[in-house]
Amino acid sequence: MSTLNINPLIYRFVRYCLNRAYLELDDSKLSADERYSLETILMLIRQAEDGWEDVDDVIKFINEELPKIYRQALERLPDKIADELFEKVLNNCKELDEVKSNSKVLDAINNVLSEMKEVKKKFLEESKTRIYEPSA
Repeated sequence: MSTLNINPLIYRFVRYCLNRAYLELDDSKLSADERYSLETILMLIRQAEDGWEDVDDVIKFINEELPKIYRQALERLPDKIADELFEKVLNNCKELDEVKSNSKVLDAINNVLSEMKEVKKKFLEESKTRIYEPSA
């Protein structure tokens, strides 16, 4: 596939949406285990990019995989950090012209922002114990 035909969103999702969200995240209070977990979550999202060939692949990832990765983040990180990271990733993407001009992508992002609330609610109902233990 010619690189001229690749939609910029395919590479901007990680380079702009994810990396910018990570840079804005205050992870200074995370333990070593939590930092490792955060890096693992970031790696899962970054590696997904390798399989994207078109915008439909990005939309499928946002709709299907991102909520699952968010769920993993809730299991491993303080929920404030997980919420902030994923909300910033999606909101950063909403700033991109490639998203503003594509209603399918914008709808997927808005749907997942709403779905995150349900994922968190279900997570809290299902598990009263978490891998994450607050520091004393």
